[in-house]
Amino acid sequence: MKNHHVNNQHVSIRRSIIKAVRSSYFLLSALVFLNMFTVCDVYAETRENTSAITNFAFSSYLGTGFYSTSGQEVFVLQLPLDYVIKEKTDTEPGWRLRLPLTIGFINFDNIDFEDIPEIPKIDDVATLTFLPGIEYQYPATPDWTVSPFFDYGFARDLNATTNVLITGIGVKSTLYFHFDENRLTLGNRLLYARERSRISDNDSSYSLIETGLNYRINTDISEQDPLFVNFYYINFYYPNNLVFLEDAPNPIRVGIEHEVGFTVSNIPDFLFFGKPQLGLGVRLGNDVNVFRIVFGTPF
Repeated sequence: MKNHHVNNQHVSIRRSIIKAVRSSYFLLSALVFLNMFTVCDVYAETRENTSAITNFAFSSYLGTGFYSTSGQEVFVLQLPLDYVIKEKTDTEPGWRLRLPLTIGFINFDNIDFEDIPEIPKIDDVATLTFLPGIEYQYPATPDWTVSPFFDYGFARDLNATTNVLITGIGVKSTLYFHFDENRLTLGNRLLYARERSRISDNDSSYSLIETGLNYRINTDISEQDPLFVNFYYINFYYPNNLVFLEDAPNPIRVGIEHEVGFTVSNIPDFLFFGKPQLGLGVRLGNDVNVFRIVFGTPF
């Protein structure tokens, strides 16, 4: 009976893995088809696009917030949608499908386009990024989870119908330390992403080394369904600077940054969000000021 139970568990795990692989394959195939359909009439545009001054392909990795420097402003809004294919437990790995949709608004009012004659004058740029990813969550211990992930999607400049393909790969680590009813979380993420566009031979890459600390405090407001207040700190190190306005006199460059903030978690369900986590953060570094709106965990 014991061997029969173990065999049933193995069969169940294999079926879950096969289902996850099939789901991710279907999603990636659909994205490839969608991208081919949307960019078929785009590649003829060369001089009239804004990609020469805007690198918006990696905005999905920045998170919701206001980014500003030297008079230029960028607003990034992200909907962090996801789907749990298989729930992770303390002993069994899980699969998660991430479906983030990111909208960006870039303001160019303070740029003197007379100094950049090869770029047509524009006031604002709106961008859309859809970067789905598959994440495997492996419980190394009950308090330590290692999660490799793979992302594939596209970004589009809505003003100039400029599309780029994006591929990202990386690994996340989450380690918990318990102190009575409170908890300290150590989070790490390594990421490498690359974008490609047929209208330009200059593909660019994006890499990130992220380290975060989060201290969760039990408010004891309700014993049955308590609210938690989280105070966090994150260090971002970008080996390759992310440049929003690379040909502008005052480009927005993301290099080494530090972020502090707080969130409230275990909030009652609303809309289609289950037990959401919301908060605010401030990120500083490399002459960039970021006021971040946090949806979900801060890292």
